[in-house]
Amino acid sequence: MSLAFITGVASASPGEYERHDYYEHRGPMPFEVIDINRDGVVTADEHAQVRSERHAVRAQQGYPMRNAGSAPGFEQMDSDGNGSISRDELAEFQALRMQQRQGMSRR
Repeated sequence: MSLAFITGVASASPGEYERHDYYEHRGPMPFEVIDINRDGVVTADEHAQVRSERHAVRAQQGYPMRNAGSAPGFEQMDSDGNGSISRDELAEFQALRMQQRQGMSRR
């Protein structure tokens, strides 16, 4: 993978550049980053593309990928089962994950 692809280039669209900036950080990504085509929903393909790109960037940077296989899948986030994730579904899923992590850290 080329450095220009990972870091973004001047000719990249603002959405693409912003998305790749988020790949370098831990934690959940904003809906706008995952909704590649900005149509208001995240499809399984968009989710898979973002996840794959983020894993590649983080691996190239030398981050340990210990829990990559246990990351939540698209189906877990698509709570109504309609084949897409809405902004509300993602927000609810992320809030639930935060609650679960906070509960685990108190043990």
